[in-house]
Amino acid sequence: MSVWRGKQAYGALAVIAVMVVWRGVLLDGSFFNQDDYYLSGRAYAADLTWGYLFTDTAGHVNPAQQLAYWVVAHGAAYEWRAVAAFVLTLQLSATVVMWHVLTRLLPGRWVRVPLLAAFAWSPLSLMTTLWWSAAMGLWPHLLCSLLAVLFLLRVRQDAGRAWVNYLVIVTVTVIALAWHERAVLIPPVLLATAVVLADEASGPRRIPAALRRYWPLWVSLVVLLGGYLVGHSALTSVEGGSSDPSDWLAIAWAFVGQNVLPGVASGPWAAQLQGGAVEPYLWVTITSGLLTVLITGLLLWRGGPSRRWALAFFISYLTADLLLILAGRGGFGRLIGLDPRYSSDVIHVAVLCVALALRGAPPRFGFQLPDRVSWVRARSYVLVFATTVYLVGAAFGSATLVPQFQNTEDRTFLTNLSRDLSADPNQVIVDALAPAEIVLPLVGEDSLLSAILAPLPGAPIFDEPSPRMRTVSADGRLVEVELNGSIPMLPGSVPGCGYAVKSSGTRIALAVDISGRVVAHLRYFTDAEATVDVGVGEWETSFLARRGPNELWFVIPDLGDPVAAVSMSVEGSSTICVTGLEVGLPEAPE
Repeated sequence: MSVWRGKQAYGALAVIAVMVVWRGVLLDGSFFNQDDYYLSGRAYAADLTWGYLFTDTAGHVNPAQQLAYWVVAHGAAYEWRAVAAFVLTLQLSATVVMWHVLTRLLPGRWVRVPLLAAFAWSPLSLMTTLWWSAAMGLWPHLLCSLLAVLFLLRVRQDAGRAWVNYLVIVTVTVIALAWHERAVLIPPVLLATAVVLADEASGPRRIPAALRRYWPLWVSLVVLLGGYLVGHSALTSVEGGSSDPSDWLAIAWAFVGQNVLPGVASGPWAAQLQGGAVEPYLWVTITSGLLTVLITGLLLWRGGPSRRWALAFFISYLTADLLLILAGRGGFGRLIGLDPRYSSDVIHVAVLCVALALRGAPPRFGFQLPDRVSWVRARSYVLVFATTVYLVGAAFGSATLVPQFQNTEDRTFLTNLSRDLSADPNQVIVDALAPAEIVLPLVGEDSLLSAILAPLPGAPIFDEPSPRMRTVSADGRLVEVELNGSIPMLPGSVPGCGYAVKSSGTRIALAVDISGRVVAHLRYFTDAEATVDVGVGEWETSFLARRGPNELWFVIPDLGDPVAAVSMSVEGSSTICVTGLEVGLPEAPE
């Protein structure tokens, strides 16, 4: 069987080339987003242990993803092109495997080319591809799922020893489960494929026939899944479902009618975007629904002998995907059904099911042409036209999604911050929550700037006393600290000095008590360098006072009680004069 020779193979290579260039350009223009930052921060702060790899992250236990975060955080922190190359390689590998699967199912058929194009170009997988943490939940799963199907086909077609093929299937399933829980759908995909291929039986007898023929595989997968589910339930404790049937119906319609069908049909060509939700216009939903009905009707009319089983396969997979969403994320309501992250895996099953439905169908699809018209030429024109139409539709669909999901603001934020730090590495940053556009505050302290920026080269410094203290603006620029509603110190009693701070210590009272986490701005002068200790309650820090008039910033954490005064003392015999001290909240820069 020739996989990469002939005109059809050249067509497949053209499809793959378009995908690599297209997705490569879009990936190069994208950047890290949301989960990528706080998971990178966690990885950088963690040791590479079993506890870290198998930690519960919002209901997910994905050791392979955790390992990827750790490796990147310690070896190529926030190097987007390294991540983009990895994601593109995964998609390329999955597309190559899909061509092998299509070749085994439809040998010598030109229809393989537009089917491959639908898999490679569909905007349904675009948003997930452009977001690193989402891509790690998609492409390893799809690659392993297609590899499992390919080696099942090898068993059926007697290509190599059965036990070797079974071993590969079990191995890739284990690998997929290590990447994402959605890989629990791989065994059902294999079973459904085996049932559709069970040509030796008819009707419901296909099911026991498929079970008997590959029984060693099913036993192995049942044991594997059983152990996985037990272990997973013991490591996680997240409840995200909804018990309201009206919510189920709303999510189901959004997922199937407004998310999956437009995406498989190369859309959405026009949509409203809200966060991660993509709501297509009504005409897009109607058009994609009509196309689905048309294609389904054609397959049922002139498809192969297993066409009804292939359709049942697709419906069953959609249902299983939907149930996973309802069980894990149903509490988020209808918008979760519009999120392409939870539907992008459907594209590989949609293409697989169409190929299974066409298997054994007459190449001429039941139409008679005049004798003077070559059926081969006419068919090739039709398929080239269909592929071109899909390409145009995918271009419009991708153009709709790209402005929302390329994360250009994230790139600007991190680029500006890195550039400003490089210009003056001695700057100290006031720690704060990252802008919500970068990381939502839902993850608590993991969304602090000190957590997500820790992997950056040079290890940025936070909250240490410094004359070069800065706050971070919404676009990542480092700007001088400005206090909002600051409280000054009471006037000092030493003429020309203010407060004379010596080794015996001095208490500098504020005009009004202030609560919470605040920033203090100190102005002083001295004739000799000395270490100065600063304290408020049980909290203390120190800094090196330098000769001449100077100023300094330091952060006082939230101590629970109001701050009424700041205590200072000098180590040694020197004296420093404190001419000004004001305490307040840092102004949020624009």
